[in-house]
Amino acid sequence: MAPLESQNSGARTHDRRLLVFVLVSLFLANIAQWAICRALHLGNPGSMIPDLRAFFHLRQWTDSWLPMMKSLDYFKAHPTLPIYDAKLYDTLIYSLASELPLVAMRAIGMSDAAMLRTLAVLSFLAVWGVAAVSLVMGRWLLRRRGAELTWPAIVAVVLAVLGCYPLLKGYSLGNAQTFLSFGFALLLLLWTTGRERSAGVVAALMTAVKPQFILLLVWMLVRKRWGAAWAFVACGVVLIAASVAVFGWHNNLDYIGVLAGLSHKAQSHYANQSMFGTINRMIFNGENIGYTPYVYTPYIPWVYRLTVATSLLLVGLVLAYPWRQLRGSTADLAAMGIIAVAASPMAWEHHYGIVFAIAAWAWFAHGCWMKERPWLLGVAVFLCMNFLPAFNYLSDIRGWNILQSYLYIGALMLVGWLMHLSRGADESTQV
Repeated sequence: MAPLESQNSGARTHDRRLLVFVLVSLFLANIAQWAICRALHLGNPGSMIPDLRAFFHLRQWTDSWLPMMKSLDYFKAHPTLPIYDAKLYDTLIYSLASELPLVAMRAIGMSDAAMLRTLAVLSFLAVWGVAAVSLVMGRWLLRRRGAELTWPAIVAVVLAVLGCYPLLKGYSLGNAQTFLSFGFALLLLLWTTGRERSAGVVAALMTAVKPQFILLLVWMLVRKRWGAAWAFVACGVVLIAASVAVFGWHNNLDYIGVLAGLSHKAQSHYANQSMFGTINRMIFNGENIGYTPYVYTPYIPWVYRLTVATSLLLVGLVLAYPWRQLRGSTADLAAMGIIAVAASPMAWEHHYGIVFAIAAWAWFAHGCWMKERPWLLGVAVFLCMNFLPAFNYLSDIRGWNILQSYLYIGALMLVGWLMHLSRGADESTQV
């Protein structure tokens, strides 16, 4: 990593460098990739155009919404039966606290069609919200050091959102991750600007949807950020109390069994960008390119153990790493956020939508001040934010098919870059 520019340089940022990076990334991922595959007679590798089209037409599938809505129907029809035993078109994997907004929609008389339309619009706004929060955070970071947000930076962020595959994939699927990506962007903004209690509340809301974000509470406790931790716990207690009031104790306690079951099963499809998916693809266990709903990869004990060991190693690495001046900073928090996703046995591509705000923070807080180009950051972000289906041509080649996990690899590279920041950090860069 190159040293940061002195603030005596007139607070000049390399904003045009960001715009060039975004334009080059979009060209490489969406034009050059296609052209190379066609030139090599490999065919069309696929693109994110269908997801982009769905986004602008406010059309999305019901990946999260339908099992959530059907579970409410089941509970209404069978209030004494366990919700998680319901035979739905897909399995309900979320906590019942995450169902509360849908319960409220039903309470005011919204039809299923109106609910789906509302969720599509809110998801659309959430994607743009990620861009807006990233720009607000960028402006705050720049003004802190005497600079202003410029039009090349604004254009770059807007274009990057439209080219961010995890974000748009989450939208087109109709997945709750879209709101989590927005929530994580808001979390980073709040933490960066010193509003740690509010950040704790946001983290608790995210955990109500994806339990792996409980690692954020662990991080807060280890870093002794008591205000954020207590806010997290208080919000969690309120959510649990509300969920128990609506669904009862027995249904909420059943979720513990659901989590235990999920920890032992996942899918090896290339979209599962995790250690579990990577290992199973490398040993040709389970599906890769093809995808069959409800079919999980055959269980292999050593794969499970290695996945758990890797997850513990990654979490421990971030918690024990000597962050120096950046201990408890946004960089530290962002690293734990990435690991909370990557350490899961099932980390789908759209789960990495949280990386967008992390990349924005990394650029405006550090990257834009560097004299030399931050190549490692650039490569990591390129891998995390683009759809690179050409790597799927390697699916049958032992060893080389590890490159199908490019998003997972990029996320770990980004964690490494965030850790490396601490080596040159001082009080002026502690955000």
